[in-house]
Amino acid sequence: MGRMAEVTLESLDEAWREAFRQAWVAFRGGNCAVGTCATTPDGVIVHAARNRIEDQSAPAGEVFGSMLAHAEINVLARIPAGHPRNLVLTTTLVPCIQCAAAIRLGPVATVRFAGPDPLWDGCHDFGSLSPREAARTAKKTAYAGPMHDELGTFATLISRFWHRGPDAEGYLRAAGKGGILDLVQELEAGGEVPRLAAMEVDEAFASLRPRLREIA
Repeated sequence: MGRMAEVTLESLDEAWREAFRQAWVAFRGGNCAVGTCATTPDGVIVHAARNRIEDQSAPAGEVFGSMLAHAEINVLARIPAGHPRNLVLTTTLVPCIQCAAAIRLGPVATVRFAGPDPLWDGCHDFGSLSPREAARTAKKTAYAGPMHDELGTFATLISRFWHRGPDAEGYLRAAGKGGILDLVQELEAGGEVPRLAAMEVDEAFASLRPRLREIA
């Protein structure tokens, strides 16, 4: 059998490409590199945003300079109340518990995410926390992900350049994710991060791809 064609950023749909572009801008700005894009069911972009925890400003309606300033929050904050619950949320990293709760309350029918994260896996399952939520099956949001390839690994990798506390690092290594942390440390120690940041996101992905393949 022939080798399957390699997935590239260019091969993804526009929502995915925009989410990765947003994540890359966050990375360049010293934020946790996560980007998110909300679209209609037929793929029309409604709004896209990024993590702005370290930022000192933001477009009107978005959060910045706060631990609440996550990419998903900034997208959902721009969606008017009463919007039909049919949006597709495309995000580069599995949503954390804060963002999963906001998604549960928002007009989101489906979440697509690229990178896995053992720190937050399963946070969207509110049925285990509340009998009322467990019974609200019509409100349940479908989750699709992660990507089990170099793109999914890349999405997780770039988020790891942001602050890594010893507790989180220990948990990730115990969960078998030390390979990504080792690559982050290798890139930082080798002075490669500024070089990567000067590239566009697709160029950076292509540059890292051989090393991502080893740990994907």
